[in-house]
Amino acid sequence: MLDKDFIICKARTELSEFIKQISECLDRPRKKFLRQAVGAILLSGSLIVTEMVRWVRDECSDRFYQMKRLLNHLVSSEGDLSKAVDAFRKFMSRYIEYDTPILIDITDIAKPRARRMKYLAMVRDASEEKLVAGYWCVEAYAYLKGKRIVPLAMDVFSVEDPSAGSQNLCIERAVKAINEALDGKGIWVADRGFDGLNSYETWFSYNCNFVVRQRGDRLVITANGVSIVQRDLAERIRANNPQCDIVWAKVHLPNINKPLYLVASWRQGNDEPFILMTTLVVENIQQAKQVLWYYSRRWACEEAGRFLKNRVGLERFRIRRYEAIQRLAILAMFAMGFLTWVLIISRQITGWLLSLTSRFRKQVPFIYYRLLDGLQELGRLRYPYRNNLLPRPLENG
Repeated sequence: MLDKDFIICKARTELSEFIKQISECLDRPRKKFLRQAVGAILLSGSLIVTEMVRWVRDECSDRFYQMKRLLNHLVSSEGDLSKAVDAFRKFMSRYIEYDTPILIDITDIAKPRARRMKYLAMVRDASEEKLVAGYWCVEAYAYLKGKRIVPLAMDVFSVEDPSAGSQNLCIERAVKAINEALDGKGIWVADRGFDGLNSYETWFSYNCNFVVRQRGDRLVITANGVSIVQRDLAERIRANNPQCDIVWAKVHLPNINKPLYLVASWRQGNDEPFILMTTLVVENIQQAKQVLWYYSRRWACEEAGRFLKNRVGLERFRIRRYEAIQRLAILAMFAMGFLTWVLIISRQITGWLLSLTSRFRKQVPFIYYRLLDGLQELGRLRYPYRNNLLPRPLENG
């Protein structure tokens, strides 16, 4: 086993380098806050400030004033993190290619017992399948090779917030910001919730490629000018080729003369077609299977969202200010971004952290659970060293 102090030093160095890359645009107080907050979230596995502050290491020894300082940064009018988010996206864009799947979804942040939180609205709690109080969140991830996932957006909003406008506007803002940061790279992948003209018009306006699952009831126009419902078109094509479980056709939407391709497949034992629509050219079975492969990556979006809720505490914050909630979600995104960066740049550190994982975690397929477990175990190996993973405070002067 390697010396624990050496592993701590390497992990601390990489965390400092990561924070440096995304905080160069910030002033000194905001840089210090970002260093402390991201490290504390990783080690505590929580967005509750009183739990985070236990892992803050600086010249102040009074926990009350450390907590007060963190809260001030979260609610301050000068605490905007949008510049850091832009820097983070541009920094991680070097690992994203033009064929990288960009997974986008809308998730709920359920707060069923909340009463006085600002702009509280009704959301659909996916885990309970019912309407509860809470907020919506636009989440987006880049799916890299080796199941490495780069979080690109964690934008919390409420339909009760006048500045949010609407859900479609929030999605458009996220797509625009990510597309600009990535210089148009990536292929957007979305579920049936994005099967709407607003989503298509947004992607068309920014010349984005996309793969979207369809409900099947949308009217499309075929290459020979026939208007037909998607499900009927898929069934008609298959009727001419009954041995084929995957069919495709070139189509376009009414009043939008942009070429699209419909891809449909039938799962064993299911008579309903599984329908996708894409801007990618599909002229043979290999290209059709490639489109289906892109959509199959979308499940990583669900896994990443579950990881952020279960292990980073995305739904367990205890703060009422709307702006603070939005910033906590961004800090959670940075925390997961650091784990991805470790996976990308250092197999050595990855191996060390995974070796510290509990044997009960080693069968978990989503590696981020094991990676965070290893990092937190490293922080707990020896109590005197529990704060040593956090970047050192800025020197005065």
